[in-house]
Amino acid sequence: MASISQDPRILLVDDNAVVRDMLVDLVGSLGYSADAAGGGAEALALFDQGQYDVVLTDLLMPGMSGWEVLAALRQREPWIPVIIITGTPVIGDARAEQPGVAVLRKPVDVMALATMIKGMLALRVAV
Repeated sequence: MASISQDPRILLVDDNAVVRDMLVDLVGSLGYSADAAGGGAEALALFDQGQYDVVLTDLLMPGMSGWEVLAALRQREPWIPVIIITGTPVIGDARAEQPGVAVLRKPVDVMALATMIKGMLALRVAV
C-alpha cells in the first residue's frame, strides 16, 4: 500500500512561467506544498530527488509532452497519480483512461482542481 506524507507534495510541470506560477499559488492556496518545473526533463530530475504524492503536468510542451512525462513517471513509480492539464480535447485517448490518470481542462477551475487532487490523494492511499 502506498502512503502519502503528512503534508502532501505536488509536482507541477508547465512550460509557461505565468501558468506555472499561477498553479503553484493555486495549489498553495488549497493547502498543498508544490515544486514546479518548466519542462519534462526538469520535472523528472525533481521527481528523482524528492517524494511527490501527485504530479500535475501540462499536456502540450516543447521537448517532452505531458504523455511522455506520464510514461517516464510510470517507469519510476507505477502508481503515482498524474493530472494532465490541457486545453486540447483528449477524448478517446487511451492514455487518459489509465488508472491514476485524470484530465483537467484549461482554464483551470479551482473547485475541480481541489476535488481532483483530493481524489488522487485518496487513490494513492488505496493502492
